[in-house]
Amino acid sequence: MKIIYVFLVPLVLFSCKQNENRDIVISNHGEKREYNDKFQDSFNSFWYTHQVASPDRLQFVKDPSDDSNDLLKVSLTKTDTVAKGFRSEIIIKPKDSFGYLNKHSFKFKFPKSFFEKEEKKGVILLNQWHNVPYPGYNYRNQIVKVRVPFAMMVEHTPNGDFYMKLHYGLNVGTLNEMEYAIWPGELKPDVWYTFENEIFWSLYEDGYSKPKIDGICFESGDEEVCSFEGANMYHILPHDYKMGLYWSPGHVHDRHIYYDDFKMTTERVGYFPPVIETDSIRFKKK
Repeated sequence: MKIIYVFLVPLVLFSCKQNENRDIVISNHGEKREYNDKFQDSFNSFWYTHQVASPDRLQFVKDPSDDSNDLLKVSLTKTDTVAKGFRSEIIIKPKDSFGYLNKHSFKFKFPKSFFEKEEKKGVILLNQWHNVPYPGYNYRNQIVKVRVPFAMMVEHTPNGDFYMKLHYGLNVGTLNEMEYAIWPGELKPDVWYTFENEIFWSLYEDGYSKPKIDGICFESGDEEVCSFEGANMYHILPHDYKMGLYWSPGHVHDRHIYYDDFKMTTERVGYFPPVIETDSIRFKKK
């Protein structure tokens, strides 16, 4: 019983705080939160926008093909550093925790300049679910360094090849369950792509992620992988969702990218007491 109380207290706290959020919809299992942003004129209130070197790295610009539509332009220069990383990112903290199902999607487009050849091999992250330190620690004094459990990135080579890649799973200390996969489609300038992902957050093997771009699954080796399975949480504290641009050291060219039509829904659907059905009685098993 003690273990149950340890897990339930944080969940109750999160629920009380989130009930003040106008994005909440009550469902059969509890709270369901919706985050939608078409990036028109300004950010919706649920975004954190402080992880940029300068405010002008985040701009709302007119869609060249539709004057009534705005796009989010995210820029990153070779000297932009925030929190010891080269990044221009916006953040949502949905507080999913374990047992939550999260579905999110967005559109993105690269300008021609994005594909400028770099001298060194590198990666440019477009979105990631960033873990938070273990309870009782912060980013400065944490004693265990971990890899983020999900990230999607553009990887490039000195030959000028650009392709989409992702990783999923836990990687901390001697534990390494991380999987890598590549999207088989071709990345082109001035073309809209739609990314969508479904993640069930879990400390156990029933966790999963189902990422796609334009309805096409990623591939590992010669095999199509539409669902990545396994634990995706290090502890009960939930991850932060980040999107924008974040790259590895050594880049010499400035870049920008366009985003549009962001959508996210999150709802607790797992880890409830099993329900026993009889002819005349329906009750929860203790």
